[in-house]
Amino acid sequence: MLMQHQGVIQNNSYSLLSNGAWHHVTMRWDATAKTMTYSYNDKDPSTGNAQTPVGTKTVSIDTTKIDPNNTGYARWGFTGSTGTNWENNLVIFEQVPGVVNSSASVTATDLTTDKVIAAGDTVTSGDQLQLAYKLNYDSGSQDWKDIVAKIAVPNNMTVSYARVTYADGKSELIDPGTISAQTLKYQLTHDLNGTNAPATITIIGNVMGVKNATTAVAAAKSTFNGSNALTNATTPNFTISAASNWYLRLFFGTAANGTKTSQMDLDAVKDTTLTGHFTYSLTSTASDAGYGGTAGKAVTLRPTVNGQTQTSTTAGDGGTFSYTVPASLLLPGANTVTLYAIYNGGTNVSDVIKATINVGSLTFSNVTSNIAFNAELTGTAATIAPSSQPNISVADTRVTGKHWALSASLTGLAASFPGEVVYQPGNGNVTTLSNQDAAIDTGDSAATTTVSKQWSSTWTDSSSKGLFLKIPSATTAGNYDGTITWSLKDAPS
Repeated sequence: MLMQHQGVIQNNSYSLLSNGAWHHVTMRWDATAKTMTYSYNDKDPSTGNAQTPVGTKTVSIDTTKIDPNNTGYARWGFTGSTGTNWENNLVIFEQVPGVVNSSASVTATDLTTDKVIAAGDTVTSGDQLQLAYKLNYDSGSQDWKDIVAKIAVPNNMTVSYARVTYADGKSELIDPGTISAQTLKYQLTHDLNGTNAPATITIIGNVMGVKNATTAVAAAKSTFNGSNALTNATTPNFTISAASNWYLRLFFGTAANGTKTSQMDLDAVKDTTLTGHFTYSLTSTASDAGYGGTAGKAVTLRPTVNGQTQTSTTAGDGGTFSYTVPASLLLPGANTVTLYAIYNGGTNVSDVIKATINVGSLTFSNVTSNIAFNAELTGTAATIAPSSQPNISVADTRVTGKHWALSASLTGLAASFPGEVVYQPGNGNVTTLSNQDAAIDTGDSAATTTVSKQWSSTWTDSSSKGLFLKIPSATTAGNYDGTITWSLKDAPS
């Protein structure tokens, strides 16, 4: 039996395919023309960048042979043959048309100069860089699922901030501390599809060159591998200009006890001031605590807050600095602030220091919107439990030792309604809800407290806990509506 080969791509080298290396092939099926077009070595396997293919061929396909019953489906595959000598051949599908069509791109920006970096550009040692990876879902019959980002951080770049943001506005901080061997690995928590795409992974850091020597930084290829599609993006290569042999250092705290990181816990969003000091030294072995260095003249501080570059400020001649983070830039939860210093127009650049500002908040994590009391009147007084007790949950992320108080009021219930809505704490007491706040519960700072967790689904007696409706014997049938307003306030210790 013989196999007839059509559209063979070949040259005079036996290593065109069998050389132990990966080769990229793109195949395009034209259903109208009934042709298959394929290009060999059309991408650099190490970077993912497009390149001139070794060869491109287009072959006509007789569909009566591959689909004689006109089902509209055909099975494509790979095969090969050898003689007495053989070898393994491996195939990886990046994408299968119709399942998931995805793509990725990256934009590198020098935030210090506000310039997009192109291949071959030069940046100054110490400049702040941003890498923005955009993951696109172009089309498909399935969501792009279980996406693992394996981001190759360019050499000589330190990372101080990373976040993934989805098209629906949701976002997640990525811990830069998980970087290993200049690789940041992170699995996205959301699948991408036609309504929730693209996703953008933003990485911010600084580039540091070799003292008194230009430093070449190679292109870095990152992959984004889902369970049903794989794509990649590659940063441009660039050069870092020579750094001065003077060492500029920036620290939080006092000169005798400096640190590169700092953490602050706030009860609420407010202006927050960070303080520290800076030193100069001619040796790379000067203590990180600032010993051996001398206080420098005025330096320029370059801050970012939650990945956003802020206006530069000047620190005075005394070797100390202060930077106030405006309340308008802080969000509930963890906030990341980075600072680095430059002197003499960027000739001297410090390492990056990072502060984490945790802003606590006191909020409702859940409040049931509707409560219904349904009962059949019997001509006797009754106490009725709601169809289901409301879910009232409190989220308190403030510092330990804080307290809160929950209250409720009732308005809008028709004056003609003879009954009353009451709250029973389960200790025999009964509180009637009115237009004045009535105490419901108190608690201490905790992640989440479900206030209504133990509320009773039925009324037994005054030991039952929760909201209940008390009606007298003269109650007439009808629909009665009112509004319960829940109030959550900080309470004294």
